[in-house]
Amino acid sequence: MAKPIVNKITPFDAEMDKEIGFAWNGSQPYANRLVIYNADSMEMVYDKKITTFTHSHTIPAGTLKNGKQWIAQFQTFDVDDLESGLSDKRYFQTFKTPLFYFYGLENGQTIPSASYEAQIYYFQEDYEDIQSFRFSLYDGTKTLLKESDTLYNSDKISYTYKGLDNHTVYYLKCHGITVNGMEIDTGYIEIYTDYKMPSTYGIIYAENDPLHGYIKYHTNIRIIQYNGSKTFRFENGMIDLRNDEEGIYYEEGFVIEDDFTLKLRGMYLNQTATILKLRNTQYSLLVESFLKEDGTTRFKLTVPNRLGNYILYSDALAFQAADMVCIWIRRVRDIYQLEILVDPDFTEENNLWYGQQMPGTGLEVYDSWIDAPNLFTYAVERDGMNIHCSDSEPDETKTDDLWI
Repeated sequence: MAKPIVNKITPFDAEMDKEIGFAWNGSQPYANRLVIYNADSMEMVYDKKITTFTHSHTIPAGTLKNGKQWIAQFQTFDVDDLESGLSDKRYFQTFKTPLFYFYGLENGQTIPSASYEAQIYYFQEDYEDIQSFRFSLYDGTKTLLKESDTLYNSDKISYTYKGLDNHTVYYLKCHGITVNGMEIDTGYIEIYTDYKMPSTYGIIYAENDPLHGYIKYHTNIRIIQYNGSKTFRFENGMIDLRNDEEGIYYEEGFVIEDDFTLKLRGMYLNQTATILKLRNTQYSLLVESFLKEDGTTRFKLTVPNRLGNYILYSDALAFQAADMVCIWIRRVRDIYQLEILVDPDFTEENNLWYGQQMPGTGLEVYDSWIDAPNLFTYAVERDGMNIHCSDSEPDETKTDDLWI
């Protein structure tokens, strides 16, 4: 005798209605019967016949319990109430819907930059892990603009949205699948971008540096985003590219016109490598380093022109791998200068940050952020903080002290 086939049943929350379906190759069914058993005890927990032409049946909320495995069987009835055979058993599971939302982000929140590092909070009370997830970006009409690759690192469910236009409404969404196949999503979260993007420089601050013989100028800066899908973390204002053969590239968001002065700052440059390439439709520029047999390093600047290459070499310099090296390049009326300086005062110690929300991508430079629940995020200056490394809590501490 013909019998229906129960469609695959993905895990669902038993506290909500759930429609499940079946396939049937026979006369038009006028009714169907769904029978559900507890898979452990084989106790029947649901048996109901409904009149419908559709090949589906809705399990009412609260009929089953979460954290259990079940068995479903279907039976169909024709216009004369003649019944089919019971289908083969189909096993399925029910789980409490996990908590799954953007951490530290509220609906309608304003984002003060062209990028946003989104983090997802995930928790399932039966400790069902998430298997994969994907982030999406929509415009103000909820039209999909871009999607991330499918990601699998459940230790940190995060993604950086880049290249957001200013004064624009977007919707963010994250879709996930648990290890047992339950589909979850955050829903649409509306954001609005509002960040400073000056067309001309405003206030300029000058700071004399007598040790190196130059003046530092600070002004408003527009942060530009690199292209590509890689995720990099800024540490002390730098990106670690030591084990990355491809590097990163920028192709939009900035223009260098006429004369200029360019500063490159980096560590671990005592090696033979290509450090920087600049190119547009007319000009190009290449900076390379060469490690010599005596342990010194020379830097080379190559600027192609119509007759050949404009080439400058630095002196051979001896410095440690962790030293901060500053490469200065200047062009004045098509004449180039190359100067290399080693900064002896550089230190990797910076401020610590405390609070729920990770510091923004402004001009702040930090190397440690402590996720302290229920606290506003604020900086603690390193000069006014003591660090205690001990198995026991210090006897006397100040408000901004840190005990590890």
